[in-house]
Amino acid sequence: MASWQTRVLNRALHHTLKHLMAGASSVQEMRRFIEAKGPPRLPADVSAEPVQAHAFRGEWIRTPESSDARTLLYFPGGGFMLPASQQIPLFIARIDREAGTRALLVHYRLAPEHPFPAGLEDCLAAYRYLIDLGTDPKSIVVAGDSAGGGLTLSTLLALRDDGDPLPAAAVVISPFTDFSFGGESRFANSRHDPLLSADGIRQMNAIYLDDALHDNPLVSPVYGDFAGLPPVLAQVGSTEVLLDDAVRTAERAASQGVDFEVEVWDEVPHVWHVWSFLPEAKAATTRMARFIVEHTGGAAKPPPEHRRKSTKKPAAATG
Repeated sequence: MASWQTRVLNRALHHTLKHLMAGASSVQEMRRFIEAKGPPRLPADVSAEPVQAHAFRGEWIRTPESSDARTLLYFPGGGFMLPASQQIPLFIARIDREAGTRALLVHYRLAPEHPFPAGLEDCLAAYRYLIDLGTDPKSIVVAGDSAGGGLTLSTLLALRDDGDPLPAAAVVISPFTDFSFGGESRFANSRHDPLLSADGIRQMNAIYLDDALHDNPLVSPVYGDFAGLPPVLAQVGSTEVLLDDAVRTAERAASQGVDFEVEVWDEVPHVWHVWSFLPEAKAATTRMARFIVEHTGGAAKPPPEHRRKSTKKPAAATG
């Protein structure tokens, strides 16, 4: 059963942001809504440093617990058309604290100005940037939420097909994996999802890609061949319209011999992790951190002088 905090938030989202996300507003209006909130107010011990790269835009998010021995490459959501919200860097900083990661947040190009495959190209460029820096692939975990979750899986497929070294693992949160609108939850959960609706999602087809491409695995990873990919953890809410995007993708990947685990969380909103006051957000973030640490345990560690100094001990894992 969902916590009382989540139940209250769900009601508030249903009467506010859900209407905005349902397509009543233009892309420009939704962008202005996000940008009006201004840059994130990061804690004093969290740094956000722009990446000096020509092939993509991004920023390093670090906390005192961060180490170059473990890297999180993060692709934010936004329906392939909206920039990362101010909550995302704060969420990433919480992962850094618990997993000891340094995080590269990628601000990939957005539709309609830059439709498919521009965003995917930027995600691939960011991963290859890490490799060019000398980062051990087995120290990298790729993660993303919503549209960024879909891009995470598309990036893995493209890296595998291109012969690039693969990361240690991946995490996807409420991933968007199917432009063909398969899966019962797209419609069965449309009234119950506190944030997204089937009608609101449908507009992405026209904005992001030609409908003829809807079954391209680099657009809709649910149609992908996952053989040879690293372990994946997916987290999704039981009442989300995107529930079956995660479940169907996991079933396909598992049938191809890939370790793809899906956690279905009771009645939480889309990408609930960003609301740090929710008990479910804290628990899900801790689970992500444990997964990251577990799958990067054998990564090559850099010399001590390359590690950031910590002003306090990393958060202890709880049972």
